[in-house]
Amino acid sequence: MMKMPIFLISAVLGAAPVAAASLPPAVAAMIDAAAAKPDQLRIVAEIARKTNPGATAEIDARVAMHNRAQAASHELKLATQGVLEGWSGSGEVGGFAASGNTDNRGVAIGVNVAKVTREWKHSLRGQVDYQEDQGVKSRERYFAGYEGNYSITPDAYALQTIAYERDVFSGFSRRFAQSLGLGYKLINRSNISLALEGGAALRQTLYTSGINSNVFAARGGLNGKWLINKTLTLSQNATVYDDSSNMSVFSLTAVTAKVTGAMSARMSFQLNSESNPPPGLERVDTTSRVTLVYSF
Repeated sequence: MMKMPIFLISAVLGAAPVAAASLPPAVAAMIDAAAAKPDQLRIVAEIARKTNPGATAEIDARVAMHNRAQAASHELKLATQGVLEGWSGSGEVGGFAASGNTDNRGVAIGVNVAKVTREWKHSLRGQVDYQEDQGVKSRERYFAGYEGNYSITPDAYALQTIAYERDVFSGFSRRFAQSLGLGYKLINRSNISLALEGGAALRQTLYTSGINSNVFAARGGLNGKWLINKTLTLSQNATVYDDSSNMSVFSLTAVTAKVTGAMSARMSFQLNSESNPPPGLERVDTTSRVTLVYSF
């Protein structure tokens, strides 16, 4: 019998396809069990690929199947939810320390709720800082705002905002602001996001002196969030209104640390600035808060 040269045997064996290893049932079951939580599914899939390199294609196919099922389920939920369904958010209560036109400490209460539909994201925010010294008000600030974002692309959106403020110690009894504009997500990842906004606004202010002001203004905004790890989040929100006689700046920086499943602790620093405040008042007010936050 004629013997085949060794180099030919090696060439034939090297060209022959190697059958892919089958995914062990126990590993498949682990992937299926993690399917309901995307972050957990990603971690389990990474481990499965490392421990079963010959079954990578099957693992990828199984993960893709679960991702498609989750996306379809989410889309159905958004399409069928009622007006009062789908809202989530948080409430917070704690204390504050203020400087600027007032220098005191008191109680801070806040609430944030949001709802996402297939095309819209609705957000509501409220904040109260209040203090009395021997029956006399020494700090009284109220804020309530709504923002509606209409999705144009995954990163671009149109927006409308409505805001109400009252802060007699900063010189105005009430201030309303309505705006229309556009926003764009410069960074849009699961652990970090950053969006810029711009548009036009109309503001109506009643000062404590009795003077009414109705002006058009340019509005700019910045919204950022960084999930540092599973328990620690850094957020930054800023809004600027600029008209012919005044520029108003709002900035809120917050660090939130999860304590238990629904409970977190938050430290925040807020800056409010008016470039042309009423006579006798400071341009800058700052408020530092320490609060407990309950998510729902």
